[in-house]
Amino acid sequence: MTPDERVRAVVAGLVDRRAATASTPLGLSAQEIDAIARDQAAPVGTAYRCFLELIGGGIGRLLQGSDVFHPEVLGLREAADDLLRENHTTFALGPTDRVILMHQGYCFAFLHGTGPDPEVWSYDEGYHPDVIPFPAAPTFTDWLRTHADQYQRRTHNSVGTHRGKRP
Repeated sequence: MTPDERVRAVVAGLVDRRAATASTPLGLSAQEIDAIARDQAAPVGTAYRCFLELIGGGIGRLLQGSDVFHPEVLGLREAADDLLRENHTTFALGPTDRVILMHQGYCFAFLHGTGPDPEVWSYDEGYHPDVIPFPAAPTFTDWLRTHADQYQRRTHNSVGTHRGKRP
């Protein structure tokens, strides 16, 4: 499968299973995607661009509580750089690193490298003992699939619990 096909399969699974709580996926316009691309110098890979086209404005409660969708995704590189400076870490984001998520101001995820479906790395000021980034997923599509699967399990379990059923 191509990166585009993998992203489309994840999104289709969210929509088909109504795990998005009957929410319509909010894809982004070409102008909104261009604004995201211009916001950071790093490349926008094929898989990430497809994600933005299909659900870059959000879908249900997927990744709720994190800044990952438009317009919150704008300015994340600057916020990540600020967090690294605040923590006096020796790590610095490289020119091909694109920050794609910030959670509560203490951790972020970024695409590391170039190519259609780059690795995802994470930085969490309270998690990693050396306060350095660590690999989160071998590809963006694997990272997205993991979050979608976790979301679907939570959604399924909360529906079962709500109806008096045990998960």
